[in-house]
Amino acid sequence: MARSLKKIVADQPKEQLQLMLKYHPMRLFVYLGLVGISSAFLFLSISYFLTTFGTNFNHFRLPLLFHANTIIILASSYTIMQTRKAIMADDWQGYTNGLLITLGLGVAFVVFQLMGWQELVKGGINFTNNIAGTYLYVISGLHLIHLLTGILLLGYFLLRALEAKNDAVKTLLFESDPFCKMKVDVLCTYWHFVDGLWVYLYLFFVVNIYVFTKGNFHSIF
Repeated sequence: MARSLKKIVADQPKEQLQLMLKYHPMRLFVYLGLVGISSAFLFLSISYFLTTFGTNFNHFRLPLLFHANTIIILASSYTIMQTRKAIMADDWQGYTNGLLITLGLGVAFVVFQLMGWQELVKGGINFTNNIAGTYLYVISGLHLIHLLTGILLLGYFLLRALEAKNDAVKTLLFESDPFCKMKVDVLCTYWHFVDGLWVYLYLFFVVNIYVFTKGNFHSIF
């Protein structure tokens, strides 16, 4: 069965196969979803800016763990990139390790995010007493939901990889099926997007809190 699948794929014209993968409905659906998510966060960013610019609402520090999370998210972007390279090269061990490390970094991000919110509360910024704080909770919370979606997908792909790791037939089927690799590629695209979204939000809040505060510039740390 694995050999017959490999033969069917091999018999497909290379250009036709690449075109099918490039415009696969799953890939297009994810891209459209990312456009929608981007629009939502752009709207929230503009609303935040228009509501808080020139006011005293931004006179607080970002939680230190938000800075640490930026490093974590950049590291996870690197590991997911290595994961994609590994599966494209049929490096099963590298693929599994990449998924595991990226998943661990994602979980660490979630833990740090929750602790960061606690730091905000201890600093007197809660959901109702500061409009800038409210936006910060909402925007970072929405980002966390999208990250959790990525974590669930990583967990699913990792379980599938572990199941196939000791099964030569399943491994061969996966390596022979370009659509399986396309799914991994789409997962990596989604994770890179969530990472890039956090970096954008982090820089956005840094500029609004530490640069646009009139006469009250304070240290990031």
